Amino acid sequence: MEVEKRSYGVDVSSYNASDLSSMANSGAKFAIVKLSEGTGYQNPNAQGQIQSAKANNMLTMGYHYGRFSSNSNVAVQEGNYAVNSAKAVGLNVGSYLALDYEQGSGNETGGDAGANTTAILAFLDTIVSAGYQPLLYSGAALLKSKIDTGKVLAKYPNCLWVASYPVSGATSEANFGYFPSMNGIVIWQFTDNWRGLNVDGNISLIDLKTDGKPVAQPSKPAVKQSTPQSFVDDLGDTWYKEEGKFYPNGTINIRYGARTTSDIIGTVTKGDCVKYDAYSRHGGYVWIRQPRENGQYGFLVCRQGNDPWGEFK
Repeated sequence: MEVEKRSYGVDVSSYNASDLSSMANSGAKFAIVKLSEGTGYQNPNAQGQIQSAKANNMLTMGYHYGRFSSNSNVAVQEGNYAVNSAKAVGLNVGSYLALDYEQGSGNETGGDAGANTTAILAFLDTIVSAGYQPLLYSGAALLKSKIDTGKVLAKYPNCLWVASYPVSGATSEANFGYFPSMNGIVIWQFTDNWRGLNVDGNISLIDLKTDGKPVAQPSKPAVKQSTPQSFVDDLGDTWYKEEGKFYPNGTINIRYGARTTSDIIGTVTKGDCVKYDAYSRHGGYVWIRQPRENGQYGFLVCRQGNDPWGEFK
């Protein structure tokens, strides 16, 4: 099964009903169901929620709330518990299975980021060895401060499910003007009250695919992808491939290179649509690359620090 990029979805737990029909009818294309927590809790509604998600033709995923803190041995135990819980409620091998790693409910994240990361990878290795696709969920602040996401992404590219809420209250659509700038994000959880349904709302950043086939743990992370997702340009800046559309909220210069000192070759204004194929963060800015008709590229700033200069759609 496949869900296209920029599709909406929900994540549910025992606080939500087993019937997900209202969410599917509101446009949710995928559902991430809480399966387990630690080594002694299983969501009593998980089986019904998974069955309902499948019946409503939603791509079905699961998640486990980690309580192993930075203990790698316990992380492996919890990984096995999550796998057994997933199989018990009918989450097919080959599906996405996320680790929810955050502060609270017995999980301590305040220690060393290196130890946290090692334990997280021990959990992910365990579920991957059982044939599930790995995801790592947490808030943007914790991912940036207490987890070495670079190390995680080096082994499992494009595996982050990040929570970052631009506003509080009921929210229907994701506002990409407030998108958390991080590498490797697969799913963005942008609200805890999607379309007034009192359920967490998410949007996919890439196509999500499950084919029912077990996922083998990679022996060499570098060859996990057949084509590189990043590249370094002649100026030494790292770029990440991503196709999208950017709508500026004012006038922005298009430059010959990704430097504020580069020659200006044009401008875009509010209401224009800029199609881009890559982005880079350097010099305090986020740049996007615009393919042009002459086979060359134009470069423009879309964000300065945390201040967006427009919206992404």
